[in-house]
Amino acid sequence: MVDPTTTVIERREYKYLIDRATAEAVRAKIRPFCVLDPHAERTPGRRYTIDTLYLDTTDLSLFWANDHEQHDRFKLRVRGYAEAPKAPVFFEVKRRVGDVIAKSRGQVPRGEWIRLLGDPSRSIPEGVRADQRGAVERFLALSRALHVRPFTLVRYEREPYVSVVDDYARVTFDSNIRAHDTDALDLVAPDRGWRALDDAVSQRGWGSLIVLELKFTQQVPLWMVGLTRSLGLTRGGFSKYGTSIRAFYEPQPRRIARAGGWR
Repeated sequence: MVDPTTTVIERREYKYLIDRATAEAVRAKIRPFCVLDPHAERTPGRRYTIDTLYLDTTDLSLFWANDHEQHDRFKLRVRGYAEAPKAPVFFEVKRRVGDVIAKSRGQVPRGEWIRLLGDPSRSIPEGVRADQRGAVERFLALSRALHVRPFTLVRYEREPYVSVVDDYARVTFDSNIRAHDTDALDLVAPDRGWRALDDAVSQRGWGSLIVLELKFTQQVPLWMVGLTRSLGLTRGGFSKYGTSIRAFYEPQPRRIARAGGWR
């Protein structure tokens, strides 16, 4: 079995932009194959809130690599969970080579991560577990070599399901996706200034977008194939980071011009 908390995960991710009615249909279709992730069972609404701080170079080279769909690209991000404010945060390097995602993820004590990123001379603290140090070192090596800084904080609710018939397969629904521009090393932003990322362009409202993700390691599970065919789902792409950068840093006329589609 693949442990989703491991420091390195290699998988594929298929994304779909769906409405609430379709989400209900997907839940019904996956019921024989999946159960709710145990982490979500203890939270209100059977979902948890994810806060992700995205880091980039001053010229947004990581954003542009993603926007131009370079074959080999990566993102640097710090992730925390609102329902666990005292839990460790995660340093993540999410690399994409073609259609394969390789994500390294290392836990850092919540009281240490800001000092660790803010001071390039600071060494990894003793509180980082031995099995997490490799992922943390990789994240720090990249962030320090590239001299990255924060650009956006993205927040959303995730409803996650795990397969009971595969070694590793997950289905997630991400909703209420919003972002805040920031230059601070912090997973908290002011109440004012949040912007909904509802369709990658016009930010019409908080509840109009659900991003469905199907995640698996090698071959697409047959039940996922049946799911997408029976509901007529069309695979697309949706980058939370890319969308947040465009929402805050791209001139409005260019965003409006994209309204005919989504990326």
